[in-house]
Amino acid sequence: MAQPGYTDYRQQEGFKVGTKWATAKDTSGTKRQALFLAIENKNEYAANFDIAVRFYYEGILREQSTIETQCLPSKKSMIGKLNGIYIIPQQFTEAQIKSSDFKFELEVENIQETEACVSATE
Repeated sequence: MAQPGYTDYRQQEGFKVGTKWATAKDTSGTKRQALFLAIENKNEYAANFDIAVRFYYEGILREQSTIETQCLPSKKSMIGKLNGIYIIPQQFTEAQIKSSDFKFELEVENIQETEACVSATE
């Protein structure tokens, strides 16, 4: 990931995923810790996909979240705040998120080749 601050997380089925923690406003306008994602489609085709994130605290799954049906053209990327691709955990304080007891797992799921991505504005 060429984006500053992102750490490579995994490569999976032609997708390269990076993550970083930063602050974002929740629906009430409060700034909270958010997991920002940088996703690059390295495939030779556009693809629809979902992102599933599981948050663990003290080894126990406490929260899960999904970003559903994204589309990414071949050789393109989606980056954090710019593309609105981030998740704000609802059940954790900033101290818990920064704790060594806090972990997360991220999967790119339901990857389906598509001819082209169609934006809502087209």
